[in-house]
Amino acid sequence: MTTSSLPLDDETAGAVVDAMVPLVGIPMAPEWRETVIASVKATAAAARLVLDFPLDDTVEPAPVFQASGPLA
Repeated sequence: MTTSSLPLDDETAGAVVDAMVPLVGIPMAPEWRETVIASVKATAAAARLVLDFPLDDTVEPAPVFQASGPLA
């Protein structure tokens, strides 16, 4: 799946924010709108990286996940 054909410009991200605010039910002060739009765009960009990463259809998830390294 490639999501490159789904750009999230300011206008589209703003429409997403405007549509979601009443659905989520969390009040949003007008001065927060630009920051929320920037956050939606950043989240979409991160999701695009994950969704566009090529994986073979035979790849299986690991059955056990373990932390390793200095924090484990």
